[in-house]
Amino acid sequence: MIQKKLQYVSISVIFAMLAMLGAAIIPYGAIAFAQQSQNSTSKTLANTTSSTNATGAMTNKTALLKPGNPAAVNVALAAKMIQLEASNKPKDIATLAYIWGYPLVDIVGSYVYYTTKGVPSQGEGPVNTINFARQLSNTSWVQYVTPNMNVLYGNAWMNLAKGPLVLFIPPIPQRYYVMQFMDPFGQVFAYVGARATGNTGGSFLIAGPNWNGIVPNGMHEIKTPTNIAWISNRIFVNGTSDLPNVHAIQNQIKLVPLSVFQQQGNATSSPSPSLSSIQSAIKASDKTPNPAMIPAAGIKVYDAISQAMVGNPQTYPPPDPLLLAKFASIGVGPGKTPSQAAATNNTLNAALQAGITEGEKLINAKIANIGTPVNGWLVQTGSGTYGTDYLLRAAVAKYGLGANAAEEAFYPIALTDSTGKNLTGGVNYTIHFKPSQIPPVNKLGFWSITMYNSTQRLVPNPINRYWIGADTPGIMYNKDGSLDVYVQPQSPGQAKQNNWLPSPTTNQPFNVVLRLYWPDQPQALNGTWIPPPIQRANATG
Repeated sequence: MIQKKLQYVSISVIFAMLAMLGAAIIPYGAIAFAQQSQNSTSKTLANTTSSTNATGAMTNKTALLKPGNPAAVNVALAAKMIQLEASNKPKDIATLAYIWGYPLVDIVGSYVYYTTKGVPSQGEGPVNTINFARQLSNTSWVQYVTPNMNVLYGNAWMNLAKGPLVLFIPPIPQRYYVMQFMDPFGQVFAYVGARATGNTGGSFLIAGPNWNGIVPNGMHEIKTPTNIAWISNRIFVNGTSDLPNVHAIQNQIKLVPLSVFQQQGNATSSPSPSLSSIQSAIKASDKTPNPAMIPAAGIKVYDAISQAMVGNPQTYPPPDPLLLAKFASIGVGPGKTPSQAAATNNTLNAALQAGITEGEKLINAKIANIGTPVNGWLVQTGSGTYGTDYLLRAAVAKYGLGANAAEEAFYPIALTDSTGKNLTGGVNYTIHFKPSQIPPVNKLGFWSITMYNSTQRLVPNPINRYWIGADTPGIMYNKDGSLDVYVQPQSPGQAKQNNWLPSPTTNQPFNVVLRLYWPDQPQALNGTWIPPPIQRANATG
């Protein structure tokens, strides 16, 4: 299936106040988890706060604290969301509206920023063009968090109001690649790639919700639920020596307007619609968008949500009339400016202010406890397709925008060892994969474990190895088919060197992300397969 779900949405108004919001995009990571407190349900819900460091990464003011009980916290969060949806109190409605609308502000702000001329490019560019990163990330790369070392990325930010686009994919034999299509809510609505459509390539007509033309012969139509949509592309890279091969593939991927294709002319980039004031403000600030700026905008964030709703009703699931009526009761709705009404209504003003504060607490608490705890790992398979889980949708938008649906990829993350202690530099660990625990992926998929520091950046090390996996040159399996990975600051010795993932040498927290691209089903997703615990050996200083 090229198209997973048909959702009919459009967006006709892009709002100038997004320039002051500075929304974030983190397409190169999996889910970028902040180091949040997990001490207890009450502490997580009451005290989770975020700050921004010099590199733009989101970190908790209290850094990494003792882990608690994510399962209990998630039960409490689910109960809180049910209470908010049932409540008619202005404060609760404002909290729910903030959580519901957070992805719209984040994604539209990212669209604006990353199509702005002069933005540092790692796969960004003008509207209606596809652009690619050409180098793998490294320790000096601070533009994004949780970088994936196994792929080169590409991005296309599309506006289909003036007509369809044509995406040309060359044959890509014996290599994993994916084109992931998302709407302004972060919902994945289509895939093109090795798993979804095969490796033979093809021509794909990308048409907006209001286009009813004739699909040219030989093309496959992908109907977007919105005029504004985003493609995130990943192509597997087997180390730096493989880069020229991937560059050759990138050079053959094209995205052009259908009108240009039919005229057989040269493709030109389409201007961003009505974005001049936003682009000017963002360019002047010269800062990478950061989600910390969304609550910092104050109650005008509700104006931004309202403007984003114009012509852009949520369609997966279909909009709940009762929910939208509740939003309207506090002035939130398509084209409205609730901040103006709040200027002369102290009760409304207080409710909107409280909604931001409470909404942030809940989103941050979800991020801190995202997924199901298994052997010290947090396993989360709900990204990309959210249904009515508005809190998960907002959490992913804040810390891991662009996460795949689980059938394409998912990303267990480990913050603790098998005893529940934080993963810490200066300590030796072993991950022992029994033959049945080797990450189950398709023969064209891949799995890897990547090391990150407390700001979700790569950890410098003497052998410049930031990940380990099935494609690591010389990795050694045991005679019984099991695999040992050594996570430690010093080499485990020449015989085990190829199975070594270097960790920090000093006493600082770190985490590891286990990526499974094109996971084998059903065992990878139904709980049959679980990652093994990370065993602590001994302290080295």
